[in-house]
Amino acid sequence: MELRFLSLDPVILVSSLLCLSAYALLVLVARSRSNGGARISKLPPGPRALPLIGTMHHVERAARRAPGGGTQRALRELARVHGPLMGLRMGQLDLVVASSREAAEAILRTHDRNFAFRPPLLVGQILAYGCSDMVFAPYDAYYKQLRRICLTELLGPKRVRTFASIRRDEVAKLVEDITAAAAAVAGPKPSAVNLSRRLTTMTNAVISRAAFGQQNAQHHRFLDVAKAAVETAAGFSIADAFPSFKFLDVIFGLRDRLLKVRKELDEIFDEIIEQHQQKKSNAGRDGEDEEDLIDLLLRLKDHGDLEIPISIDNIKAVILVTLLQWAMSELIRNPDAMAKAQKEVREALKGTDDIVEEAQVNELNYLRMVVKEALRLHPAVPLLIPRVCQSTCQVEGYEISPGTRAVVNVWAIGRDPKYWTEPDRFMPERFAEPGAADYKGTSFELLPFGSGRRMCPGMVFALAGVFVSLAELLRRFDWRMPDGMTPEELSMEETSLAPAERKVDLVLVATPCRDP
Repeated sequence: MELRFLSLDPVILVSSLLCLSAYALLVLVARSRSNGGARISKLPPGPRALPLIGTMHHVERAARRAPGGGTQRALRELARVHGPLMGLRMGQLDLVVASSREAAEAILRTHDRNFAFRPPLLVGQILAYGCSDMVFAPYDAYYKQLRRICLTELLGPKRVRTFASIRRDEVAKLVEDITAAAAAVAGPKPSAVNLSRRLTTMTNAVISRAAFGQQNAQHHRFLDVAKAAVETAAGFSIADAFPSFKFLDVIFGLRDRLLKVRKELDEIFDEIIEQHQQKKSNAGRDGEDEEDLIDLLLRLKDHGDLEIPISIDNIKAVILVTLLQWAMSELIRNPDAMAKAQKEVREALKGTDDIVEEAQVNELNYLRMVVKEALRLHPAVPLLIPRVCQSTCQVEGYEISPGTRAVVNVWAIGRDPKYWTEPDRFMPERFAEPGAADYKGTSFELLPFGSGRRMCPGMVFALAGVFVSLAELLRRFDWRMPDGMTPEELSMEETSLAPAERKVDLVLVATPCRDP
């Protein structure tokens, strides 16, 4: 999976455009269409475009009509009418949307190199230090070297294993916290647990310790600011849709908000880096401290030939929290699957009270199926970050011109009845079948982490925490809805922007298992 920023949110964009009351400005933008780039010569089928806004009104209308809302649902509804490879005109930009396994494979594998570039988005220019991080960097020698370092030094399996003790330690604290909360009694009823908040706290602790060493106030401040950065970046920049009019971001204030967040991040990083440099130069240091990610980045900077930008993308916290919440939500709504997963975990770990070892998780086949099914139904980033076509190519029989942006609707593909039996049903057993799809980027009907040269490098880090946390939640506790509610009453609404998190916190009653 790739990072959660959306380069397009038509609902927000259309609403913002309607705020432009100055007629002269609208006329200027309309005239700019002739200078906004050549149109696709053989554009895939799509809704009819209007002057100025193109097809954005169709997407906005589809989002309002689609049950649950959200851009991913709107694009799926339009794709059902216009086809699995659909052409849209978003302001001054041409966009193609892939909503089938075949179209996704054509973009992410067949023409991967041609679509390996990113559009120059405002958020990347400001928050990613001039588009110099793993998400927004151009596909060139610098990017290739940066990706190699991320996969081998920062987020590869070997490095992730060094953080195993941190994950197990924080999961143990999570178990203790939930146990204490479950023991509290409010009148005759057991106390409900806000699982969403506790999972967020646990994840933040893991990230702080892995990235910065032991936690302190500055690390907590970083996590708060990083969250604000992602939320700010999830909003759409009008200037990205109308490249001829960059001043629109000044009018709507997004540039100022991004610059404010960037300033805060710079201040925090400067202090954290200074602390690590002082620790490193301390004459009394014996070298036995564990190396965290900041230590590693500084070492690579000192001894390598690459200036590595330290950005919030180096850790994929959003994947971990979002996936854990949706997995628990689906298990609550499906008691049979919950019972089966609990039985597997408890039998496999019977006789020990220690937190599960990550090597043991590999033997928990049904638990791994649960995670796959949660990823299929609830990818953290429903629409992969856009790519940009570099040279004319043929995709599914249509000619795609240079400069055209491409988006893959992994949410729609994951719920397509063409590839999945009863696609809206939570059914982990589907992954027990021989040749079942996997999430590692080669099964194009299941792409929660993307595929190809721009595949999410944080997959291993995120999933390592998910498996251990979920195993312990199922092993240590029995779960039910609060206040006599039935599982069917659990809200499954999700946020409309990436990441596709739960709209309301997951609050459950936890009963400690007597013999886990």
